[in-house]
Amino acid sequence: MSRTSWARIAVAAWAILLVVVCIKPLVKPVSGTVYPTFAHAGEEFAAGRRLYDVPAPYTDNFRYSPLVAAGFAPLALLPLGVGGLVWRAVGAAVYLTGLAAWAYRVRPGAPLAAVFLLALPLSLGSLHNGQANTLVLGLMLWGTVLAAGGRWTAAAVLIAGAVLFKGYPLALGLLLVLAAPARFGVPLAAAVAAGLALPYAFQSAEYVSAQYQFWATNLGRDDRTGFPLHAGYQDVHMLLRVVGVTVPLELYRVVQAAAGGVAAAVIARQMWTGVDRRPVVLNAFTLGVCWMTLFGPSTETATFILMAPLMARELTARAGRPLWARWAATGGACLFVLTRILLAFPHTVHQPVIALGMQPLAAVLLAVASVGRVLATRPGADPVHPVVDDVPLRRAA
Repeated sequence: MSRTSWARIAVAAWAILLVVVCIKPLVKPVSGTVYPTFAHAGEEFAAGRRLYDVPAPYTDNFRYSPLVAAGFAPLALLPLGVGGLVWRAVGAAVYLTGLAAWAYRVRPGAPLAAVFLLALPLSLGSLHNGQANTLVLGLMLWGTVLAAGGRWTAAAVLIAGAVLFKGYPLALGLLLVLAAPARFGVPLAAAVAAGLALPYAFQSAEYVSAQYQFWATNLGRDDRTGFPLHAGYQDVHMLLRVVGVTVPLELYRVVQAAAGGVAAAVIARQMWTGVDRRPVVLNAFTLGVCWMTLFGPSTETATFILMAPLMARELTARAGRPLWARWAATGGACLFVLTRILLAFPHTVHQPVIALGMQPLAAVLLAVASVGRVLATRPGADPVHPVVDDVPLRRAA
């Protein structure tokens, strides 16, 4: 089949998906979507009411910062279905343009049709129920692209936006700080601080400060290590439970920190040995995404959209890769696709599937292939990330 034919298939598949997910909130504004939770938080913030631990119809536990609630206040003025449509469209636009820019940066010659088709299975869930993951991943992709092009301040603002929304993208931000401590680290800290202070411009200081306290308490109670496997977080801790190893949350926090430390050590060593900053930035994205999904604080089914760019890269950039890496990537992709198919069935079918740990296992296999690519990066020539860049990079201040 020609490249043009594949491009038409990719455009048709994504067009159908986007039309369906954007029309759905107009037809069923409160069914199978998390947008009502965001809209309700926006209403509550505008009215100066408590945001956290206050049940409301058609909403879930709001776990985001007061800034997110303030950001949804304008959307909350729209009818629920219209607001849901706008929210999904914005998230999809940021994500898809970021994926295209990232794919070009990583592999200029790779067919975008293949990248988009391979990313679709892991993207479906977040797009379908209006998750914030599409927007957050899009911001991280664009931030990585801009950082790889030497536009550190703009990159820091975008990464800060992702951090202020979900928190755990700070892992990517801290890895990028190692690549440019002053040029990226300073604007990142400033942007995060400004974002945390911004809600005070729209409500009283007493109200906003109280919401930050409630938010911290809400997050501090988030312990799912004792939940049934199908209801807990789907990460390395879950895989340990599947094989019969029980790790207390306090000890697992040490494991999470150690994994992050190893990722930081890899990036620091590459900078120390003279690897060009451009592949280091792209490696930071890879390691950051692997940490967020396998060791992050809240990995659910929808969170695995973060692996979509890595899966697409590993399956389209196989030339010269060792056999074990190709098999690991293929195995991880097959497990992800199989799980997505099974998730379309009723709870009685897919809950036992989730309890087997198929998704975190798929993430482990993809991470093995992706981290192997990172570790193969050497100073000088860049065979791992062939990039065409018209923006010269300078050493960080």
